[in-house]
Amino acid sequence: MLALEGVSKAFDLRPVLEEIDFTLAPGCRYLLSAPNGSGKTTLLRIMAGLSRPTRGRVLWNGAPLDPRGRRHIGVVLQQPMVYGDLTGEENLRLFAGLYGVRDARQAARRWLERAGLEDAGRTLVRHYSKGMRQRLAVARALIHEPAVLLLDEPLDGLDLEGRRSVAGWLDETVSRGTAVFAVMHDTASEWRPDVRLTLRWGRLVVVA
Repeated sequence: MLALEGVSKAFDLRPVLEEIDFTLAPGCRYLLSAPNGSGKTTLLRIMAGLSRPTRGRVLWNGAPLDPRGRRHIGVVLQQPMVYGDLTGEENLRLFAGLYGVRDARQAARRWLERAGLEDAGRTLVRHYSKGMRQRLAVARALIHEPAVLLLDEPLDGLDLEGRRSVAGWLDETVSRGTAVFAVMHDTASEWRPDVRLTLRWGRLVVVA
């Protein structure tokens, strides 16, 4: 499972994260809420292996996180990380193939339906609304059934029905043993975490 060991991060000698030790538990929902500029997105990018800590290590099953370990992680950042010049179905087929999902076409169509995008599957993503792109991004992150799901504002841009739908996907994912770690401003959202966290002076603190 994913773990942080003494993780610190500084930008131009300005500390943002300080000596974070934390291990995710399978099948657990984590919600991180903290003020803007506190390092939430920086922490998420480090956990995903997209940014290096200044000090400390990110571990997968006790070994330094490497490309093989990252294959077990699904990520949704504030930028949806989907391609505007591809259709919704092409995006999902592409990522399913990259992760080695069997029958990428079938998996893509299944997730388009779950995302409520089956009628837009052949539409270029650049024509999608913000909410449609967000649902596609969450489907993209879940298509390979990751062991860890890292999310930055996954409900942002969604209407009430979309928020409830995505929250339901996350709960189903947790029920299969996936650890879900989400950054959200709206702590009164439709999604209920098991553990609430915040960042204080660069340190990760359990709130409840």
